[in-house]
Amino acid sequence: MVETGGWGGIAHYAWDLCAVLAGAGVEVSLLTNRQWELAHLPARFEVDRCFAGDVGYLGNVKALRQALARWRPDVVHVQSLLSTRLDAFLWPLIRRRRPVVMTAHNIRSHERIRWDDWTLWRCLAAADAVVVHTRRAEEVARRRLRAGARIELIHLGSAGFLGAEGRPDRGGARARLGLPRDGKIVLAFGAIRPYKGLHGAIAALAELRRRRVDARLVIAGPLLVGSEAEYQDAIRQAAVDDAVIFRPRYVPGEEVGAYFTAADVAIFNYRDITDSGSLRLACDLGTPVVATAVGSFREFLTDGVTARLVEPGDPQALVAALAAVLADPEGAAQMARAARALAASAWSWAESAKATAALYETITRGGA
Repeated sequence: MVETGGWGGIAHYAWDLCAVLAGAGVEVSLLTNRQWELAHLPARFEVDRCFAGDVGYLGNVKALRQALARWRPDVVHVQSLLSTRLDAFLWPLIRRRRPVVMTAHNIRSHERIRWDDWTLWRCLAAADAVVVHTRRAEEVARRRLRAGARIELIHLGSAGFLGAEGRPDRGGARARLGLPRDGKIVLAFGAIRPYKGLHGAIAALAELRRRRVDARLVIAGPLLVGSEAEYQDAIRQAAVDDAVIFRPRYVPGEEVGAYFTAADVAIFNYRDITDSGSLRLACDLGTPVVATAVGSFREFLTDGVTARLVEPGDPQALVAALAAVLADPEGAAQMARAARALAASAWSWAESAKATAALYETITRGGA
């Protein structure tokens, strides 16, 4: 299993997948970064922390080749690339020696960078099989890849270790994170990028406050695109300086569950998406959701049953949905329970592990 960064949602996904595969009897070795943030967790699989941020691309390519020679795997399953610019030339070469499976967590680059997009699709085209998590992603992959390419729809598993028992209650979670004890909290969680529509979330909060809803917006996640000043300006212009808690930093795994527990609702005002690990976390951890009806959100969620869905670009509908959820805690909790039950059944790790192990078996037998 190749996961190069060692942090964030893909690293968490790789850990959970390795754990369930090892539990199912698959011999797994995880190749990850020296700065692997999950080193404190007990693992039932081998971990090779062979990648590093200070050795350059060629140094990491060398580390990858040495690790593959050391472990001699039957299948190489790639969760993240070494470089979104240079891996287009690497993985076709690796594929000549060993079968390769690629998981397409994001079926296209979020900022639509042309070279990154070309790299992604060249890597996917070189693989023996491509794993996607949603029907929407599968449709895009079938249009872009050659006829007959093996594309496997394997759902994203639940929150795994992030959903472990022992998390604090709402009051305890707020105290742990230094959040206000009283009032409603709307959570926008995850890497900060333009397509997530945070400016719209800030505007929605301003309208809620004008309607006398005692709500605050918590924005938590690393700032990957744009500047902190840009968002601070939007907060000032909306006159909600005292109602927005802006934390543009990476949230370590041990704090993730507390943020979702502390919130009354999680907002996903995305412009477009094929899948979202943060939205799945909200469902897994029992936080009510208000989201735009885009991409896989329509596939995973049902308006009024597992979440409130609104059309993108409709600020009035977004405010109305947030107000309705905040005004009806019991109805919101009922939707959250339904979403959690869905995540624990059809979208569970047990099903994901079964399908992934079957895929490995098929590939090692020559694709029959």
